[in-house]
Amino acid sequence: MLTEERHEKIMRLVNTSGAVSVQDLVSFLNISESTVRRDLLTLDREGRLRRVHGGATTLRDDSSYEADMENLQDKYSIHMSDKRRIAQYAASLIKKDDFVYLDAGSTTEQMADFLAGSEVTFVTNSIPLAQKLGRSGSRIYILPGRVKGDTEAIVGSEMRDMIGRYHFTKGFFGANGIAPHSGCTTPDDEEAVCKRAAVGQCLDRFVLADSSKFGLSSHITFADLSMVTLITAKAEEHIDYRPYQQITEVHIL
Repeated sequence: MLTEERHEKIMRLVNTSGAVSVQDLVSFLNISESTVRRDLLTLDREGRLRRVHGGATTLRDDSSYEADMENLQDKYSIHMSDKRRIAQYAASLIKKDDFVYLDAGSTTEQMADFLAGSEVTFVTNSIPLAQKLGRSGSRIYILPGRVKGDTEAIVGSEMRDMIGRYHFTKGFFGANGIAPHSGCTTPDDEEAVCKRAAVGQCLDRFVLADSSKFGLSSHITFADLSMVTLITAKAEEHIDYRPYQQITEVHIL
């Protein structure tokens, strides 16, 4: 493996997970510990990551989330450990006879790591999710439409019309903001229309959201809280989940 290719794989892992250990990289890349440490030192000096004892972390600030943030790359490091816990729990809810819709988003994307080899059939509008599940051997279909570059999601009338042909047992969705008065929101009108259409085709609907999303509202509501079940991870900071629990079921991990 060329050095440049190895560095890109390391950066992708760091930005996806928020933090990685030296041993994680040794196992994933199948290289020596000394090579990993040398690579981390180089990437730290180049200002691409932060080298810490036993591994490396992303340079991004976890506290920087805003409800109108759309760039997928910017979202990868925000509460990523919580996102992965949420995704792992959500994946555990999928049974072998389910027909599942997976929405685009930085949290739903993490579900792919916990669904490798699943015999369930999935449909998604997320390019990264489709790629991950496809590589793992899962049966995954991607919807047609326009690719939205910043979120790497498929949107548009083709996607909305096609989704109406499916009847899913479960759907898992991302959101930019969640609040009792506005429900589940997103900043983009095309994504809102597509999310709303997908929600309507699912028997059980789950919205995956880390603590940074609660109490925030973006521009457009795609689902009322009463329509969905929320899955989140208990925040270090105080969040009063009671107003949400009065409207819908909330799984707090």
